[in-house]
Amino acid sequence: MAGSETSNGTAAGTTTGTTTGTTTEVTAAGSTPGSASAETSAIAKSATTPWRMEVIVGGAMVAIVVVVALVFRWRPDQIFIDRWGFSLIHPDVGNSFWVNVTDIRSSSTLVAGSILAALVVVLRDYWRALACLVAPTVAVVLAEYVLKPWIARRYAEVLTFPSGSVTAVAAVAAAWVLAVPLRLRFLVVVIGAFVIGLECVAVVALQWHYPTDALGGALFGVGFVLLADGLLHMCVVAVRSRHSGSPTDEPEDTANGGSPVQNATA
Repeated sequence: MAGSETSNGTAAGTTTGTTTGTTTEVTAAGSTPGSASAETSAIAKSATTPWRMEVIVGGAMVAIVVVVALVFRWRPDQIFIDRWGFSLIHPDVGNSFWVNVTDIRSSSTLVAGSILAALVVVLRDYWRALACLVAPTVAVVLAEYVLKPWIARRYAEVLTFPSGSVTAVAAVAAAWVLAVPLRLRFLVVVIGAFVIGLECVAVVALQWHYPTDALGGALFGVGFVLLADGLLHMCVVAVRSRHSGSPTDEPEDTANGGSPVQNATA
């Protein structure tokens, strides 16, 4: 009797262990449709998270320009920021230095700067290279041919908001900030900010623009490039996650976590 009970106990234990092991394997494999779907959604969300800060920052910059544009469409006169800016930057029409500074915004500089930025990053991040190549030119076209005519703010009888010159310089600078490796990003941010600031002072000193026109161009140029890059990456990751169940490989910029905007100030 004792031997029989022992045998039965051993058999029962074996059966229980086998059943438990099978259940564990099924659970670990995540074979149920609901859990697989939840896991895919979580992966996709995790993959797009690094780009959300870039979209938020870029979108906020563009939104500020649009809101200010609505104000100027209703009341195009100079505001307190313009008066304050004019008090700091005295008119210097015809100054050769400022004229040379404004040459930075030429069409050749815009095209060459965008192409070079794309070449710098294309091997590390194809989609970012596409954003660096296309977004600066699109930003300038929108500023010159959509926003300016719609807002119709004038300075010396010329459409001025936002400044197309500053938009071009700011957009190319933003493209380069995104294009360079992380170890060089802070340096490029400093250089880019300096060049944008110089362009802002130049267009105001030459009396081409109100100070708010220059600031609007800086915000729109940087914001549009950030927004374009972030949205493009989020769309690509979402599409590939839906088809393959796993996100795309992360580029160097986000391999250690954080968005490109966060890394720029890291």
